[in-house]
Formats: sequence, structure tokens, C-alpha cells
Amino acid sequence: MDDTIESTGIKRTTSRRAFLRTGGFVALATLGTGLLAACGQAAQPAAKPTEAPKPAAPAAQPVATSAPPPPKPTEAAKPTAAAQVAPAKTESVSMRLGWLANAQYAGDFAALDKGFYKERGIDLRIDPGGPNIDPVSLTASGSNTIGNVASIAAMFLARSNGVPVKAFGAALQRHPFAFISLKQSNINSPKDFVGKKIGIQATARPLIDAVIAKYDLPRDQVQIQVIGADTVPLVTGQVDVITGWVIDAPQMAAVGPDANPLLLWDMGIRLYAFTYFTSDDVLKSKPDMLASFLAASAKGWEWAADNPEEATDISLKYGKDLKRDMELETWKRETPFVWSDKTKESGWGWMEPQVWDDAIQVYSGLGLMKAPITSQDAMTQDILKRVESRPKR
Repeated sequence: MDDTIESTGIKRTTSRRAFLRTGGFVALATLGTGLLAACGQAAQPAAKPTEAPKPAAPAAQPVATSAPPPPKPTEAAKPTAAAQVAPAKTESVSMRLGWLANAQYAGDFAALDKGFYKERGIDLRIDPGGPNIDPVSLTASGSNTIGNVASIAAMFLARSNGVPVKAFGAALQRHPFAFISLKQSNINSPKDFVGKKIGIQATARPLIDAVIAKYDLPRDQVQIQVIGADTVPLVTGQVDVITGWVIDAPQMAAVGPDANPLLLWDMGIRLYAFTYFTSDDVLKSKPDMLASFLAASAKGWEWAADNPEEATDISLKYGKDLKRDMELETWKRETPFVWSDKTKESGWGWMEPQVWDDAIQVYSGLGLMKAPITSQDAMTQDILKRVESRPKR
């Protein structure tokens, strides 16, 4: 899972997830007939001179289907609970992840493995994402029924560019993107960025620009360096701040126990993460299927949150080259982001239009929106409201 380089006595650790998640939020480029939204997970930076290029994700083969594995030779085949109660007719559905399979999607894999989708009449196939795979264009074109992206920014940027997709739920209530410093630097608010060196990925430039604008920081006194996802410049003092996802255990471990993250959400720039979306056509023609999908997903995420050890083991079955200890720690870091005061009231997966409108306004202020839109154009609560069984906590 991690790529390490020995350089001047320092172990250089960069998780594969971190290549895209340390700031890839807004770079958009055409990809066939759709858009490549590098929103945390959908674009690959150039390989460093000391590294071999990362292999592309295995797009040709699905990472998982809802069919349970065959019984072991020493065991008698037993019908699963899902098989006993599954509807007589099931519908084939595919979901495209925003990145490679790992424990950050433990809720979806748990729902798949436990048969929760089958219980709802859905024969789900989960397809992996990767550095050269764009879930937005694949879902908009109908290649996949449902997509999942790292951030809602991918949704409203795509919609602003005329791509007919709309979000209908979000697994993470707060985005885990953060500006990470070391405790001894005493960087505890955006005001402390003044006079400091901020190391980012190139695609995170709009986010630091948004922070500078929101807090009226003097631009000439905030030094910004493009360093990619590397943690070494921070621990060696070359920069004072780096960007990353605080749930990414390998990256946080590389920074060490003195890591001092400032969440983008806490800075007032609020984005949902792991957002489910579909095309306008599917939203209009199959609302019942989407409601069944969301109900099963909600059950899976709740189960995975309550059973982190087993949820991690399930994720390992669907991912490749994963380290159990890091995946378990990642999932434990992630579960607090699943719940919020809003989910206590409105249930898992909830999305507030105001959060979307505020984020759209931020990106509009930076000149990143091709056409003006509102939350009504990019998201809907209709499917969420159909699912009363969503857990509230």
C-alpha cells in the first residue's frame, strides 16, 4: 500500500491514496465525452524522478460483485440471510468508486458482503476507480449506474460544465481534507499561515486560495510550494504545512505523533465526502432502485462502524496490496466523519443544500465555475427522504 524511498537516511512514505487525496479537488479536464474531476481521487500526478510510475487501476475487471464466495470444501453450503429474504427479482446495478478499493469504502463493502443489497433486490457490482478512471464521465455516460466521488466539488463543477449528474447522498458528513503542521510550529489557525511555507499538490491551489481569501491573509506573506503528497518536506522543516486526509493512516503515521491538522471544514470551507451520484436519466427513471441502494448502503455503513475489525477484514478481500493494521486504523479514523448533529436528526447520508450553496459560492468567487448553478442543480434530498430506515446517530 505504501511506496517508500530511502533518501538521506529518511524513510520517505507516500500512501497510494495520498497521491490524489492530499488536495486534488478541482482540476477539471476533458476525458472523452465527459469530465475528469480530480476531486481528491481522479487524477494522477506525474511520477517523481526517484519513483516508477504507478500502475493504472484495473478498470477492466470489477473489484467486487454481490455474489457470495463458494463454501469451503469442508463446509456445507448454507443459505445466507440475504438469500432467504431477497426479492424474487433482482436488478443489476454497478457503482464506480472514485479510487482503488480499500477500507475507506468499508461501509459499501460490508453491505455487499453481508448481502444487504441483495435483500433490497439489487445485484450490485462495485468497479474500482483509479488514477486514469473518471467516475463522473463513466456514470454520466451510462457505463455505470451509480458513481462515488471524494468531494461534492466534483459534482457541482461537473454540473457547471453541463454534465448531467446529480448527487443523492454523502457517506461522510465532513471532508477529512486538512492542512497539517507539526505541534512545535504553533500553527493553530489560518492566521498563522502568514510568514509560513505551505506545501501542497498543484490541484489544491484553489483550496489555499479560498483560505487566503476567506481570512483576508496577505498573499505576498504566504509562501506556497507544490510538493505533491510527500510528507518528508514537513518532517525535515522544508515547509511548515502540508495537505492531506486526516483519515489516511499511512500518511498520518509518516508525519508522526506531533501532527497538528486543521480541517478545511473547521475553517468554514465545508464539503461533503464520498458522495453518491447518478445521471439525470437514472434519477428520473429509477428512484425506487436508488432508494433501495441507499437503504442497503446505510445499513452497511452502520454495521461497519459498529464492527471495525470485521469490516476491515471484509475490505481486505476486495482490495489489493493492503496492510491490515493501516486499513483498520484508517477505518477507525474515518467513522467519526460518518456521523454529525445532522445525522442525529435526519439520518445517515444526509446533505444540506446550504452546505452545497456555500461551497459553490466559494468556487464561484475563485472563478472556477463555467456556468452559474445552485445546489438544486447538483444535488437532491428526494432519495434520502424515501429511506426512513437510515440510522440516526
